[in-house]
Amino acid sequence: GINYPFNERLAKIIRFLPRMADYDCVIFGTSRATLLPENEVKGYRCYNLAVSDGQVGEWLYYAEYLRQRGFAPKLMLDELKRNDLLGPVPQPEVPDFVRSGSSPPSILISYLSLDALDFSIRTLRGEAPHHRYYDAEFGAQLEKRSKRHYYNPAGPIKPAEPPTDMHPERADQYVALRQKFPMARAIGFVPPESAWRIASFSLTDGFGDYLDAVARVAAAYDEFLDFSIPTALTQSKSPNDTYDGLHYSRTVNARVLAALFAEKTDLALDWHAQDGTAAAARYRSLLADFLTTMAQAEASPAKKEKSAPDTN
Repeated sequence: GINYPFNERLAKIIRFLPRMADYDCVIFGTSRATLLPENEVKGYRCYNLAVSDGQVGEWLYYAEYLRQRGFAPKLMLDELKRNDLLGPVPQPEVPDFVRSGSSPPSILISYLSLDALDFSIRTLRGEAPHHRYYDAEFGAQLEKRSKRHYYNPAGPIKPAEPPTDMHPERADQYVALRQKFPMARAIGFVPPESAWRIASFSLTDGFGDYLDAVARVAAAYDEFLDFSIPTALTQSKSPNDTYDGLHYSRTVNARVLAALFAEKTDLALDWHAQDGTAAAARYRSLLADFLTTMAQAEASPAKKEKSAPDTN
């Protein structure tokens, strides 16, 4: 009943190919998107191809591989990963047969390998490689964590480190991903992120370029929702919601999924509700309000009294 994500890049595509004709929807994303309850997408049968630390360069390989095999989804959900626009370009990690466009190897080769034996032993020992696991239906779940590992951000909020090296031109890769399946209704999204984290990033020099890149990606999609803005959801510190301010529970992601198909939501910024400049201005305004609220909380008498040293 437990499948640890030892090699998602191989396991997920191998699991999908024999069932490809049963699906008319695909999800591309990182470990954050693995937590979307794909079975709750109404009117479609979705396969969640998101993987740990996935990147758009990999999704382009998978999309082309599936397209060549006749996969023509009616719906695609694409997560925008901010780190794809930052720093050096990582090398895509995809199975050799996906890279070459050839048929996958026999499943027996994988099952009769030392890797399979090692993964089996580690599963029995409970040695999870991440703080997620897949259940019997291959739905991703967050592991429960002890109180000392709860996410508890605190002020004052400072610029994110290390300094950002932004490459907004890489937004073109997300445009290319959307174009792999022109027949599909394409919904792009930025997953929830703790308001403290995104506020910290907003204080860096690269934030303006980032918003420009998001606007560029959003224009290529039929819909584009940004769940990283400060909301009641992203300001939550509940351990039932998130353990690190990035990965949110399957319950929270059920709300995210519902919002993706709702006519209107207060959980996200709709980049199609106004032009890119206005949407970016709205984003900045929400962050400014949050930063002001946090600064006032830091300066409050109650806060100072609590933090004052005991001189008795």
